[in-house]
Amino acid sequence: MSRVFLSIDWGGSELKGINTGNRREFSRQAGNIRLLDRERLLQICREVMQVAETGTTETVWLIGAAGADDLTAAKRLEEAVKTAHSACSEVNIKSDYECNHAACLAGKDGILSVNGTGSIIFAKCGQKSARFGGWGYVLDELPSGAWFGRKALEGVLRNLEGFAESHICREIYEQRVAKADRRNIIDTIYRATSIQQKLGEFAPVFTEAFAAGCPFAAKAVSESITQLLGFFQQAASQTGLSGSINLCGSGGLWQKWSELAPLVLKKAADAGLDLRLVKPSLPLCFGPLLMRAKTDSAAQQALQNFAVTTRSYSCMND
Repeated sequence: MSRVFLSIDWGGSELKGINTGNRREFSRQAGNIRLLDRERLLQICREVMQVAETGTTETVWLIGAAGADDLTAAKRLEEAVKTAHSACSEVNIKSDYECNHAACLAGKDGILSVNGTGSIIFAKCGQKSARFGGWGYVLDELPSGAWFGRKALEGVLRNLEGFAESHICREIYEQRVAKADRRNIIDTIYRATSIQQKLGEFAPVFTEAFAAGCPFAAKAVSESITQLLGFFQQAASQTGLSGSINLCGSGGLWQKWSELAPLVLKKAADAGLDLRLVKPSLPLCFGPLLMRAKTDSAAQQALQNFAVTTRSYSCMND
């Protein structure tokens, strides 16, 4: 039997992948690899082997990972894979945003805006590329689940301390979660195993507050999207993108919050930036395999064996 590929999108809170040998799709909780020690990485790799049913066939692990720009962390992940999986013949680790761009835009020029639990922007035009944001939930103020959750809790806490403009955040929090209590909110966040993921759980409080006309939420959303547009303009400037620019939105906010796309497009139009919103071409877990298929005939064949890729695969060679 020929070798098989595990193609994995390893995100900041979970990973999703495919096994090209048995066509099995899988997912597990994960995390930014720069934050995971060797033992946790080993545990995740063993869980992947179990749910992907890797068996003993020669296997190449292709991973697009959050935190892969940290070369020490990437090396730690590579060693964990090889330790966990004796049939692994190669581990290839790239940045998640680069692989996500390949999957979402099928090799075409344009801007990828990832707005899930975290956020990052990656643009490509010909041989030029540039990334923006991706600073993590502590520093980023671009739209993301973690940032929305943080603003929701900020609104609740501010109202508890007498600021009236965010009372709607508090009302919705008490409807959805529990009676607002300063100590309980702070303990819940700072005792969480993953603060980023825990913050993301409160994002619906913020989006509902925005929909209900909360002044605090409206101001925060407007400022955040203005920052997002600033990065898009910088991306176009640095890579040479011009005219009608393809923009693909990936991550939970694009799928779960219907207000995001029209707000982004309106602000873009007001700023004179012509964005053409396109849907993701492929699931993110295909990204590492797509990139490998540019130079590897076995990976090309594996792609062709997936009917879901038939429509978009040819675009990669345009």
